[in-house]
Amino acid sequence: MSFLFEEGGILMADARACAYSYLYETSSLCDYEIATDLLASRIGLAMHDVKHSDLKFLVELVYHANGSMRGKCAITEEDLKMCNDLYEDYLEKVGPCKMFVLPCGCRGASVLHCLRSETKSIIRILAKIDCEPNRVKNKNIHQFFNLLSNLFFLMALYENKQENVKESEFVSKSYEC
Repeated sequence: MSFLFEEGGILMADARACAYSYLYETSSLCDYEIATDLLASRIGLAMHDVKHSDLKFLVELVYHANGSMRGKCAITEEDLKMCNDLYEDYLEKVGPCKMFVLPCGCRGASVLHCLRSETKSIIRILAKIDCEPNRVKNKNIHQFFNLLSNLFFLMALYENKQENVKESEFVSKSYEC
């Protein structure tokens, strides 16, 4: 029994064996949607390890961003403002970080550092999408994920601060600072 079939030259899957309807397309949009789904799922998981409640708001925004590349952009200027306000709040709580820190510390901070890194992977996929034919850059999506990555960093610093864990500085042997 085969669950795969070809329709109009595109490999398709029967609904019983189809995890996601766009899995067989060749554009990077599907990669973006899978990466944002993974990020949203990991944010949900992080809610068990992180002490603050801002993550529910952020996971909803990630899912709004997920559909914003194929459909109407659901990341608004107001959403960006709210994220920026969160960023400013955390920056005020932890102060500016004047060193490169290792992505470690308490469990919550470590999880947030992983979210930060995954968010950067999404930004790279967006850069690839922008190079594909007939793609329109959506500045709100780019701004959102760049801001989100930096917000996760500040949240990690805050989590360590709440747990009285000192940040570990990383001094690169490759780059002189």
